[in-house]
Amino acid sequence: MRRRMNKVMAAMLIGAMTASLALTGCGGKKSASKDGKKELTVWAWDVALMQLEEAAEEYQKDHPDVTFKFEEMGTDQIYKKLSTSFATGNGIADIIAIEGDVLVGYADKFPEGFLDVSDAINTDDFLASKIGEVSYKDKIHAFPWDAGPAAMFYRTDYFEQAGVNPEDIQTWDDLIEAGKKIEANCKTPSGDPVKMIPVDPKKSSLYSMIRGEFGIGVFDEDGKPIVDDERSIEAMEEAKKIYDSGVVLNYNGWDEYEQTVVNESVAAIPEAVWMIGTIKDKGPDTAGKWSVMDLPKIEGGEYSVSNGGSDLAINAKTDYPDEAKDFVKFAMTDTKLQASGFEKYGLYPSYIPSYEEEIFQKGDSFFGDTNIYEIFIENGKNVAEIPVSPNAQEAGDSIGAAVSKIFLNGADVKSTMKDLEDELTTKFK
Repeated sequence: MRRRMNKVMAAMLIGAMTASLALTGCGGKKSASKDGKKELTVWAWDVALMQLEEAAEEYQKDHPDVTFKFEEMGTDQIYKKLSTSFATGNGIADIIAIEGDVLVGYADKFPEGFLDVSDAINTDDFLASKIGEVSYKDKIHAFPWDAGPAAMFYRTDYFEQAGVNPEDIQTWDDLIEAGKKIEANCKTPSGDPVKMIPVDPKKSSLYSMIRGEFGIGVFDEDGKPIVDDERSIEAMEEAKKIYDSGVVLNYNGWDEYEQTVVNESVAAIPEAVWMIGTIKDKGPDTAGKWSVMDLPKIEGGEYSVSNGGSDLAINAKTDYPDEAKDFVKFAMTDTKLQASGFEKYGLYPSYIPSYEEEIFQKGDSFFGDTNIYEIFIENGKNVAEIPVSPNAQEAGDSIGAAVSKIFLNGADVKSTMKDLEDELTTKFK
């Protein structure tokens, strides 16, 4: 999903402390109803739930013996209930929507919690980075669902006004130079200088994006922190250079991020494909003024990057494993459903055959004549399979604090990253 609003480890702790919490709607042993039908309970949030309801309606046309009970809740609520349910051994839905960066935390703490769906997935049909996301300790714990390949959305009118050719922006240094031209030549509707990109100086987003171009994460395949790695340091130094250049617009939190579109205050936004929906929703009057280009690259960086996405897991103790697995496979591999989910709800599929559907071939006129989806399709295939770690999300606060020290307080990058690695190593022994 777009925003990280939960702390999975905190949710697990709450679950362990509240194991006696009474849960309703899906606990205990179930049996087929008197008319012989089997009911599958589903936990999911807003758009994910709506997409699964659509899939269930289609599925029931050929499987009238399977019924569904959908329970809508936010991500935090799902994780609190999931943690409690795993701790008590009951009260778990049959099918659970779960964010990609949260999944491995549960798979590590509750290795028998999710059904292994390795036998139901042709891994070559999904984006490799998403297969890596759902794979942990020789099991595939969920079906990959939506992905977040990234590119750079940019305002064609601002670029033209400043005499900036998007094809000339190949590196992050090029971005800085373009940003200076834009600020000198472009004004927002309210009369303020236009900045190049938005940056939250207390979050790791820019650093993580550049680091991802090297194909590395916060931890290596053995779970050891590698933020003091030469490439990680280089990524942070590049992020600091961009921030210090003055071409960025500071923002704090999601609401202010959206306001950069509303206020037309930036010329470009490096972000995942789901930003399409935000731009169209918050800037309807800017139709035809946006396009998409590839992200600038850091020297030595050979990968594209991704941000966000979710998966669909199955309770290992479901009474109907065959039916649950069959439905989830149908929902995640029917290309028309996947295309519909993207068109209606912004759920960009990780199932590669989906890209042959018409919507991905015709593009979106809001973003001009160029088919903007082509770049996301190619970038999605070029995201590195970064090792997953159950500690990655919890490490986020420490990384954000390090970024804040470097951006806002001028802390030395190398010493700060060394201290960060020491902190993470001690924290996750």
